[in-house]
Amino acid sequence: MQDLYLVSGISRQGHLQAVQREENQLKKFQCYIGFIEEVRQAHPGMGLRKIYEQFDPEGIGRDAFISLGLQAGYRLIYQPNSIKTTYSVKNRRYRNLLSQRRFTDVNQIWVSDITYYSFGGIFYYIVLIMDVYSRKIVGYNIADNMRAEQNLKALEQALILRGKDSYNNNLIHHSDRGSQYISDDYTNLLEEYEIQISMCDSVYENTHCERVNGTIKNEYLNRWDAKTPRQLYKNMDKAVLNYNERKHNSIGMSPNLFEITLDNIEIEKREILEIYTANINPWDKNQLTLNLDNI
Repeated sequence: MQDLYLVSGISRQGHLQAVQREENQLKKFQCYIGFIEEVRQAHPGMGLRKIYEQFDPEGIGRDAFISLGLQAGYRLIYQPNSIKTTYSVKNRRYRNLLSQRRFTDVNQIWVSDITYYSFGGIFYYIVLIMDVYSRKIVGYNIADNMRAEQNLKALEQALILRGKDSYNNNLIHHSDRGSQYISDDYTNLLEEYEIQISMCDSVYENTHCERVNGTIKNEYLNRWDAKTPRQLYKNMDKAVLNYNERKHNSIGMSPNLFEITLDNIEIEKREILEIYTANINPWDKNQLTLNLDNI
């Protein structure tokens, strides 16, 4: 063995140190793989880059972490959305109220949208309501139909969660022009709580809620193997809980923690949020303060 060391130009001690370094590196990689697996249990659709940015694991760079995860088979596969969930009604009673509006607090702008989830040969429809300023899901519902009562349940949940008797027209509820949002029961409840009603003029004016709908479906529900409708409902509850507890890059923390933190920040010192609307005039310099990072 000594002759082999001499031929290879290394010492016995150097060889042992190299072997030990390789074993330590292998153990470290196994820890990272175990860590990715643990995160994916709670957030099954979270990409490797998001995992790295969310938890900032020590001792490894972002690119090396992503490469390691890909080698271990943790690449995400997405399925296209091909089902129509919005059947717009040509109702001009409610216009888009978001143009040139500036938001600095929760309970100023809620957005809502509908997506679908295919399970056991049946389409289930997911309604979400999100407070855009904190990115928190405040109301949701999942059902095997698209009747307006399902949207109403999500709205009632949001109103109970926030616990206010009236919003004094300081809150805007924004959605597309789907028939569920224009139903008398839905709009009457909004008006009862003095919530302003805003609706899209363009399909691109509700991107916040479309994005969170996609996250709940593609990063959670599609990756948990529900066996029964009851389990699907439980998965929905868990997905919303995990979403509200995970870090969002746009606010630098989880929605739940962000709302708690807001209590200690004066209104004048808070970040101003502006929402994209299609009727922004590109030649009006007063309208060019839109922050595209908030879209």
